[in-house]
Amino acid sequence: MTHTRGAPALQCSTGPFWAFEMEPALDAIAAAGFTDVELMVSRDPSTHEPDTPARLARERGLRIVTVHGPFLAVTKTVWGADPLRKIRRGVEMCRALGADALVVHPPLLWERGYARWLRGFGADGGSEAPAIAVETMYPRWVGKRALRAYMWTDPAELIEAAPRVALDTSHLAVARQDVLVWFRRFLPKLAHLHLSDNAGDGRDGHLELGLGVLPIDGLLEEARRCGYAGTISLEVSVRRYFEQPRALIDALRRNRQYILDRLERGAGIGEGRP
Repeated sequence: MTHTRGAPALQCSTGPFWAFEMEPALDAIAAAGFTDVELMVSRDPSTHEPDTPARLARERGLRIVTVHGPFLAVTKTVWGADPLRKIRRGVEMCRALGADALVVHPPLLWERGYARWLRGFGADGGSEAPAIAVETMYPRWVGKRALRAYMWTDPAELIEAAPRVALDTSHLAVARQDVLVWFRRFLPKLAHLHLSDNAGDGRDGHLELGLGVLPIDGLLEEARRCGYAGTISLEVSVRRYFEQPRALIDALRRNRQYILDRLERGAGIGEGRP
């Protein structure tokens, strides 16, 4: 899952489909041409155990290859409040699904035991399967002052502490960080890339690709040039398509093709594992 010469694998995250039931969400992802999925464990009970997601994905010719643990504020009680319990459940879910990576959030400021565990896991190499990738998060800004709920919102702190990193382009934009700079610096630990654009307005908008201010073309070119062989997960907001299934499929297909076109300029991209 870490940086090696090769081609990245493309998948679609169910995270933005929080307003959808799982079946229509997976229908749209499959119809748009994806084969691999990142499953967000949400408040929907059908995402809490592996059997239903595995069956629904299999029926649509999809594979769940990444699991995003329930670390959002709205899912803080899913699998219990203890972050280490969430990780244990997430690892079990990954192994049951055959998923390669578990995406987690960094510790909240008071979660010192969780922070020590992640640092220790990283110090040991963090080479166990599935890879546990800590996602880039951001502070809230009051003028030029950053108010943090999470540890390691400074990417330099995250790369030092985390066993593996999941880079979220929209989150880095809100953190007022340079996406290209941190892609390069994260490479030795980079396992997963959440790809979306951002309006540059301080909000975590997860815009469709090419509709914001981020250098998405340059990022994909850099991923191709350096042979990044981790995963790229499309994670764009789809809420405006809630009652427009045809437009939803078109949007997912358009963004998928956007990625493919840029990564295929001189190199290939993998969709799915051998």
